[in-house]
Amino acid sequence: MADNADDMNVLVIEYEKGMVQKIKDLLHEIDESIHVVGVTENMFAAAEWLTRNKIPDLILANEGMIAGVQKKRRGDVKAIVTFSTTTEAYNFEAFRYKTIRHILNEIPGTEERLLNFDQYWGNGGKAVAAGNFKERFLVKQGQKLVSIPVNQIAYFFSQERFIFFKTFDNQKFLLEYRMEQLENILSPESFFRINRSYIVSLQTVKEIHSYFGNRLKLYLSPAADKEVVVSRKRVTDFKEWLGK
Repeated sequence: MADNADDMNVLVIEYEKGMVQKIKDLLHEIDESIHVVGVTENMFAAAEWLTRNKIPDLILANEGMIAGVQKKRRGDVKAIVTFSTTTEAYNFEAFRYKTIRHILNEIPGTEERLLNFDQYWGNGGKAVAAGNFKERFLVKQGQKLVSIPVNQIAYFFSQERFIFFKTFDNQKFLLEYRMEQLENILSPESFFRINRSYIVSLQTVKEIHSYFGNRLKLYLSPAADKEVVVSRKRVTDFKEWLGK
């Protein structure tokens, strides 16, 4: 456990030992004052760890485990940041934008560390920290390339492992991004990720209906090819986003 008040203590929740070591090495390379003070393999072990140890400044958790951890964690944990191991390379672009903002607001001295994160990972991270978001996407349309302004995009969606977006005039384009990357480079004021498969713009939501399982069903314009449902864990945040 770090003794310096300016140091950051981190708990890592990840079951793959190789990934844990990569995370440790990466954090040390970014900032030597970040200390991994505990590692647990699952949410139950994490809940036990939190009852026996000093509350860490930050929890880095595999996003597949995060729902359980949030239910079991002690209320004075300052922040939980999720990461994805679904791709071959561990990537900080999987950090949720709003969670990064939460850390900036809640943990003294974290802003400098996050600037180090941004510099380490390049322009994508810098855009998040500075509040500069994607303004247009370059995509293929037949044999030519076209630049589509973000304000013309109604929603992004995944389909058979590919990512597409649909414009307000109902044109569909293939996009070479992951959903996690899009979350980081799109303005959170204008776009919201409602589930694993959809990121929607504020203007595309035309009707909202209650749906079974405490979820919400959305009717979009232009219409989507399948039902669009806000996942249960995102409903509260989605309502807050609509009411801003």
